[in-house]
Amino acid sequence: MRLALKTSEPVRTRSRRRILITLLVAAVTAALAIGCIAVANAVNQPELRLRGIPGSGMLNAAALSDAALTVDVVDLSDDEALGNEALRTVEARLNGEIVPTRWIGSHRVLDLGALRDGEYELTVTADPGLLSAEINLSRRFIVDTTQP
Repeated sequence: MRLALKTSEPVRTRSRRRILITLLVAAVTAALAIGCIAVANAVNQPELRLRGIPGSGMLNAAALSDAALTVDVVDLSDDEALGNEALRTVEARLNGEIVPTRWIGSHRVLDLGALRDGEYELTVTADPGLLSAEINLSRRFIVDTTQP
């Protein structure tokens, strides 16, 4: 015959309290770790740089034939993996339509195709990864191929 071991109410209460305190400490520690990672990513967030559109925002016939629009990452923290992840997820849109991109070296080249005369808006977005905000870049430019 076995006798059931009885524990007093204060012992059970102390045991529950220990479990609750342990869970609370673990939850606070996890929240602090995630918060620190998010702050570090926000401070060290890479920036996108677009090359190939002149400062004037005007592309003429000569500039259009030589134009190679490229996107690369300016990474303030020298975190190559973060920069590569941002470039890997680049999505470019010209007037709302997706533009194909391809890798050349350490940057992405936008395949705009033949552009007609007119105004354009190019937006580039990238998602560097977990706990990092999406990076956006937008440029407006005009294509004018009429002879002077």
